[in-house]
Amino acid sequence: MKAIKLAVILLFNCAGGLLSYQWCYRFIKKQYHTPEYYYLIYYGLCYFCFILISIFILNKIKKPSKLVICGLLIGILISLIFMIIPQLIRYPYLYHRYLINSIGIDFLISSWITLNFIIYPAILLCCHYTIFGIEKIYKKYVFKQ
Repeated sequence: MKAIKLAVILLFNCAGGLLSYQWCYRFIKKQYHTPEYYYLIYYGLCYFCFILISIFILNKIKKPSKLVICGLLIGILISLIFMIIPQLIRYPYLYHRYLINSIGIDFLISSWITLNFIIYPAILLCCHYTIFGIEKIYKKYVFKQ
């Protein structure tokens, strides 16, 4: 059952990440023409964090209203992950050459525009109800045997 829960969490987070990434990249690419791999790094970090947090939250919190509140707060806080990106870049000249710091502000604005703070609570709710439904069907099937 844990493997099914993990698969559901990964599925919904990947779908949400793809939706948010494409929306954000189209919004920013038209204006700033920044390289796509910066967006891949940023959204990879965001949604890796979202997946880890989802696993923890879905095991601890069972009420949908609390999931939405936690998801909203985490969706806003994870948007600030652009502050970590300069430490991940090995060569300082890349940081200054591509102005990653100013791009980070664009990431922050674009992640708020792409509504990560709404997409993530929706992901948590979808995971919660899907896992709940699967558990209900599983229990019904096991008790019939």
